[in-house]
Amino acid sequence: MSYPWKSISPKDSLLIIKSAILTDSHTRTIISLYQPLIGREAVSLYLLMKEYLAETTDKEVVLADLLAQLSIDVQGYYAARIKLEAYGLIKVFRQKENETTYAISLQSPLSPEQFFSDSMMKMMLVEKVGQRLTKELQERFAVSNQDLSGYVEITKSFLDVIHVDMSKYSGNSFEGNHPQPEVKANLSDELVQNSTFDWPFFVEGLNKHYINSQSLTKDVRKTILTFHLLYGIDELEMQKLVLEASDIMSGDVDEKRLTTLVHKKYLNQSAKKTESAQNKGDSQKRTRQLEQKGFSEEEIEIILHAEATQPYNYLKSIKQQKGGFVTSNETWILKELVGNAPLSTAVINILLNYLLIIKDAPTLEKNLATKIANDWAQNKVASPEDAMIKVKQLYASFNQSKEKKSKPAYSKNYNKNTHARKETLPVWATETAERDQRLTSEEEEGYKEKLKRIRNKKSGE
Repeated sequence: MSYPWKSISPKDSLLIIKSAILTDSHTRTIISLYQPLIGREAVSLYLLMKEYLAETTDKEVVLADLLAQLSIDVQGYYAARIKLEAYGLIKVFRQKENETTYAISLQSPLSPEQFFSDSMMKMMLVEKVGQRLTKELQERFAVSNQDLSGYVEITKSFLDVIHVDMSKYSGNSFEGNHPQPEVKANLSDELVQNSTFDWPFFVEGLNKHYINSQSLTKDVRKTILTFHLLYGIDELEMQKLVLEASDIMSGDVDEKRLTTLVHKKYLNQSAKKTESAQNKGDSQKRTRQLEQKGFSEEEIEIILHAEATQPYNYLKSIKQQKGGFVTSNETWILKELVGNAPLSTAVINILLNYLLIIKDAPTLEKNLATKIANDWAQNKVASPEDAMIKVKQLYASFNQSKEKKSKPAYSKNYNKNTHARKETLPVWATETAERDQRLTSEEEEGYKEKLKRIRNKKSGE
């Protein structure tokens, strides 16, 4: 298993660069709004780098100094750094000629107004701290909306007060090489652009009902995609939620009701998953847990990858590695599995791995996929570990059936003295293993000869 932080050394050199003027107001935003999302270590790393740049535009430090001041190891530093990267608070560069030298550019956080206008950021904050505290934080950073309709504005403009003699200035006086500050990207827009949500399939399903397609405005679509990205809600489940949030008479989609329904259904589930993940600890603890259960290094890597990836992306990754592509039929099969099978996404990913990697099938076969999914559901396969054990049983059955075909018949005495352990597998599994065998040319000729004799015998009768 590869760990990305293994290429990082405490001896590495970091060039910290000030790309924005960071004020106390930014610090307050980082601590109050970003900290619930990125964690204390990421915030500490950001504020320490900000402190290095208090009186300069850039500062070169050794990574070991940061580790000592933060009291963390390289793995903790890497985890904190990528959190800052993900939320657009830093940009990281590596020197081309010397891979042990990095540059980290500090970026300003979103303003509170931008933060709460960004549907993704606000929803993630709700997921972490709840709706009540999110509302309190929004009010804490709110500006006055005092009604001034009873007043007349008499504010003087700049030119009303200041006289500027433009003849004293040449055109070049205002030119410079100072870089213009970047406009802070909206996280929702950025994630929405990279979304794998199947809009044609989603809209086609809604068209069969009373939904007014014109009510799927840009804001509603962004909300739908945000929930898809945040909670992993697939197109079929999203159709049900949109139908429930729509007015039967007008067919209009109520965005606020949709938000309420999603939070009510998924917020508590997400909180439980977060609590469960915290109890399990980091990936190293999870790895040790799987090692104690007897899984090999390769199997552990498969399980961890299955837990960290959405089924569509998992399927797409496998097909790309094999040099193929995801067909529309496979997309429908996967949607049906995710929508109907009472299996976790990690278990479904293990199923995909078995069908496309172990069996080396070029495409998903619907009948076999649904048979295995049904069997696993009935046998209460709840975790990727359980699914991996099932896969090993199927693989063992597949190999046993091959050995029976290739080995000569055993003597009676050998059979009497042998007590082979029998795996209790469903009938369809052994049938599938048998069907997967290919007849040799000799077996095929023998089979044709038998059929010929049977036909001749019947015609003689």
